[in-house]
Amino acid sequence: MSQSYVMDVHHGNGFSLRSMEIQFLSMLLFIFFGAAPLMPLDAHTVSYTPICDKSNTYYPGSTGTTYDNAFTIPTNDIRVPIWWYAVISVSEGMTSAANTFIGCVPDLRKMVTQVNMTQIDNSEMKQELQDFETMCYAKAKSQFFKDERDNQTVNLNRIQESTDKYGVEDTEWVGSHALSDVYYPTLKSTRPITGFPYNAEDDINADVNKTHPPEYGTPSCSDWWNDSQYGLKNRLYNVLPKSFYDEYKDYLDSEQTRDDLIKNILSKPQHDNSGYQNANDTISEIGYSHLVASVGIWYHQMQEYPKIYAAAEAAPIIQALLLLMAYVFLPFALVFSGYRPSAFITGATLVFSLIFSTFIWHLVSWTDKSLMEALYSNWFAKQGAGASLTDMIIGSLIIAAPLFWFLFMGAVGVAVGHMIGSVASGLHKVGDQAARDGGSFAQSAAKSIAGSL
Repeated sequence: MSQSYVMDVHHGNGFSLRSMEIQFLSMLLFIFFGAAPLMPLDAHTVSYTPICDKSNTYYPGSTGTTYDNAFTIPTNDIRVPIWWYAVISVSEGMTSAANTFIGCVPDLRKMVTQVNMTQIDNSEMKQELQDFETMCYAKAKSQFFKDERDNQTVNLNRIQESTDKYGVEDTEWVGSHALSDVYYPTLKSTRPITGFPYNAEDDINADVNKTHPPEYGTPSCSDWWNDSQYGLKNRLYNVLPKSFYDEYKDYLDSEQTRDDLIKNILSKPQHDNSGYQNANDTISEIGYSHLVASVGIWYHQMQEYPKIYAAAEAAPIIQALLLLMAYVFLPFALVFSGYRPSAFITGATLVFSLIFSTFIWHLVSWTDKSLMEALYSNWFAKQGAGASLTDMIIGSLIIAAPLFWFLFMGAVGVAVGHMIGSVASGLHKVGDQAARDGGSFAQSAAKSIAGSL
């Protein structure tokens, strides 16, 4: 009985000792690479360069935004474990490479939203627009109807040339190219307009005003609208900031697009219209016959555009906060997991997935741009059912695409974690087998010794 007891003790000690050695060395290895802060990290070397603006690079604390004062940049010695430093570096590198592969994707949704939200705040310009409608547009449209009734082919042929180029709805707004070419040169303002020089030859009261001439003159309707410095067309086009045109210059290079932009600004209920502008507010490419549909779609877009734009703007902030929480919670998760290899793989998958979400949203933006280019007849006019379909798809993708990505990476992370766990379990089995072999050897030796005694 004593011999058996001794042999059992030898067998148990060897088995436990080998197993503990493997577990201890494995834990020390993962603590060294995944928990010990060894790699120095200077927060001021972290930078961000927009894909569409390679000339500007932003650093923490010097972005020129309110975030500089809201968040304090650490200045003390910062060190990161080797494993997580590598995970972050590889994740950022892969994300940057993927974004570069797609290239610059102008945010057309933001462009349309900015135009939709733009209104004329200048009360003098509002009054001037109303005067222009009364003095120029209404009179020109009346003359156009008269020419149609009297079959004035010369004027009608010139108007037909403009409508062939700019569309049949060209005559339905104050900046009409047809009306501007045919009728505006012969019509003029009945009151002085700021900026335009006074010309005594155009003043029927020149004799009375000879001693004290007016400060400004009464331009023709053509000059009033088209003048490069004081014309209403140029001033309306410049209601938006210069940065807007610098960012989207490639999409605003056609005269038709610029007309659509001005139409959109004019369509806001921002001044009392007395001429034909009330009708112009509901004009779409398909005309008056689809008035109700146009109003419904316009209302839908006014609701959906800000939602999609807000979701896209909030996504990077949510991503940054989730990364913050992941970095805070990871040390606790590793401790409670006993520094198992599968925990490191799962954590790495989580961090990579969060960082790579930047590319997911970039891909959604590319999809949005492509669908808008394919389904939008123009950028700023009221859209049809195809545009509403695009809104629905993109609004869903902004939320669904990252969720699908996390679901996919979660499955991969679990699978890889199980694989690493199996490898580690195999190492333990090697230790267990070594312990068993050692126990068997000790048992045989004990028997030999006992037999010799």
